[in-house]
Amino acid sequence: MSRYLVQLNFVSFVKFNSVAFCCANTLLSPFNALLYFQSDDVATGFLVLFLAPFAGLLFGALIGILGFPLYKFLISRSQSLAAVSGRFQDISDDAADRDAQIATEPTVDADFKNISKD
Repeated sequence: MSRYLVQLNFVSFVKFNSVAFCCANTLLSPFNALLYFQSDDVATGFLVLFLAPFAGLLFGALIGILGFPLYKFLISRSQSLAAVSGRFQDISDDAADRDAQIATEPTVDADFKNISKD
């Protein structure tokens, strides 16, 4: 698999954080709800289970907004934090759209470098 150096832009970072927090909150909310179920507060326990994904999305967005400057600072100074591996696919419609995107946003490709020898 290829390894790449990646620096997400603000919107992508907030979206990634929102999804990550939504998943984490959804997976961990049963443990929190269990505490309510044990204290005979069943209604609150079900409310915790129901609202967990939405609370995770909102909290993830908030942390993403507040944490982006720190993320940008750390990623620009550490290659090991910026390196990701996996399969990546270009989703632009055609080459003309891709060229226009690169011309308007040069930091996207400048920060996205292949660092492996596949």
